[in-house]
Amino acid sequence: MDSENAFKKAKRIVVKLGTSTLTHENGKLNLRRIAHLVRTLADLRNEGKEIILVSSGAIGVGVGKLNLTHRPYDIGGRQACAAVGQCELMYLYDDLFDNYGITVAQILLTKTIIETERQKNVENTFDKLISMGVIP
Repeated sequence: MDSENAFKKAKRIVVKLGTSTLTHENGKLNLRRIAHLVRTLADLRNEGKEIILVSSGAIGVGVGKLNLTHRPYDIGGRQACAAVGQCELMYLYDDLFDNYGITVAQILLTKTIIETERQKNVENTFDKLISMGVIP
């Protein structure tokens, strides 16, 4: 089966967005691109697809929001940028998806959570959110 047919037959679609997709080279949000991606995902959800949005890029967005000239080299600086950037991303996703009547949810995951007995809790959370019409 070719990839186009596989995509059409897929029930659940996981989309990963990273810093280079979410921001311009200067670190500021690429609002036009994000709005287009949200509209596309909303349309796919309207087709009956289950959508999961995996969004990295919080550090890059935080760097832009804080008007820094470069990504911090220290862990504390990167975590500070991620904290600011994550708020900005969730606000933006919530606002844009709301235009289509779609609720979004944030699930913060680490490798440790996924590799332990808590993995089943994560799966249950995703399944429940999707059954409620939410895009996690």
